[in-house]
Amino acid sequence: MDRRRFLGLSAFSIAFSGCGGDSNSKSSVVVTAPAPIVPVNSSVAESEWLQLIDDLEGKVTLPNEGRIYDNARLVFNKRFDHIYPEGIVHCANEADIKTALSFVKRNNLHVTSRCGGHGYTGNSTTTGLVLDLTSINTITVTQGTVTIGGGAILVDIYDQLTAQGLGIPLGSCLSVGIAGLTLGGGIGVIDRAYGLTCDNLLSAEVITADGEKIICSATQEPDLFWALRGGGGGNFGIVSNFTFSTHATKDITVFEAYYAFDDFETVMAQWQVLSQEWPNEMWAQVIPNWMNGVTTVYIRAFCLNSLTEATQYWQTFINSIDATPTSNTVSTDTYRNVMLGTCEKTIAACHLVSQLSQGTMPRSAFAASSDFFHEIIPPVGIQTLKAFIEKSKSDGKLGMIIINTMGGAINDFSQNDTAFIHRNAVFSAEYYTYLSTNVSNESIDQTQKWQNSFREIMAPWSSGGAYVNYLDTYIQDWQQAYYGDNYTKLTQIKRQFDPEGIFTTSQGIASA
Repeated sequence: MDRRRFLGLSAFSIAFSGCGGDSNSKSSVVVTAPAPIVPVNSSVAESEWLQLIDDLEGKVTLPNEGRIYDNARLVFNKRFDHIYPEGIVHCANEADIKTALSFVKRNNLHVTSRCGGHGYTGNSTTTGLVLDLTSINTITVTQGTVTIGGGAILVDIYDQLTAQGLGIPLGSCLSVGIAGLTLGGGIGVIDRAYGLTCDNLLSAEVITADGEKIICSATQEPDLFWALRGGGGGNFGIVSNFTFSTHATKDITVFEAYYAFDDFETVMAQWQVLSQEWPNEMWAQVIPNWMNGVTTVYIRAFCLNSLTEATQYWQTFINSIDATPTSNTVSTDTYRNVMLGTCEKTIAACHLVSQLSQGTMPRSAFAASSDFFHEIIPPVGIQTLKAFIEKSKSDGKLGMIIINTMGGAINDFSQNDTAFIHRNAVFSAEYYTYLSTNVSNESIDQTQKWQNSFREIMAPWSSGGAYVNYLDTYIQDWQQAYYGDNYTKLTQIKRQFDPEGIFTTSQGIASA
């Protein structure tokens, strides 16, 4: 924003359905409706805002900019549309980050940084100042490494790296940002082969609350580097650049099979041992899904090994299930095509509508929670889960559970080698549902409580752990769930690098 546009426009918002939803689902109705105009009474003097505008290379978006502001303030989850920041700084470089942090401290504002805007509990927005990093998105490849700006979005990273035959372990929701993914650990379809996203991090450039730039690695500020690998986003500083090791890409074979829900117990009995029986080049999901009112069990595997070897493992698995799949297919494609899917030729469009002017990916209303399992679930546990899914469906509560194999290269690190604690898990689970985007916040919150109840149901067999990138406000002992015994060390690092607690988030690290 420039001085001439500082005063005098109105605000509105548009809500969309979102990532992971299904446009054909009755739970994914697209609604376009203006939100009520909400005045934002800034605690900051006009002269301060004007000075900030002059001091930045990037721009500031303020509430009086109407449609521009309302688009800029929106995050992925419609649940947080009621939050109106006093301002949004679109940082062009590290100097802008430092300038904005100085402004925050001088004016006693809450601050949060934003990359993809997918924070599950609203940590990507604030009533204070949002630092939007999406313009800090340069991707620079050197021999064996890539340096990625802290505001880069996954679809752009996949696009630029695969064009050079390279990859790093990333997630599958393409509008997610590199910062949140990495800082929380980074689970994805090739992590058994190459480790988590954070396991491939070589160094990071961090801007602290005092505006100091710190370069950290295994040998330089190692404690901060340790904390950034699984300690969660928004806790210690703002990461302006990440440097990762890269790997050469390979074609990926994808196997897919569907089973009737009546076969869930026999499918799970065989599926859950795959992380111990399959080679690291093979990764799998099982997804009981009742979002559309018809419950199915969907299995897929992503394989980097040869088609011949992968087929043998897959077919042995299918033959071990005492049921016949309703479908069983296999396809092999390039790494790029598999990772980008339908976005392969539409990179600009595959950003959120609130991220990029050409973006067409809709936003969402959703609720989710998570679990980790260190041991195989016995038959009584699988029966309990199946019964709870059936009860949920009969109660009209629609959803899915996304269960991923772990192990492999993830276990090349011990539980205290990085802040990511869940190294011994054999598989993880995300309890997830998406909702119509015109539902109330109260309805979303009630759905969140229901998602959390899956953790209660499965507590006798789970580790009690939860994934910090899937924050759930209904987890009471969240420190233990997200970080386990690593939490104490994280609080000490927090005290060292953010002693005043400038960076505060929902379920964020506290200072020792």
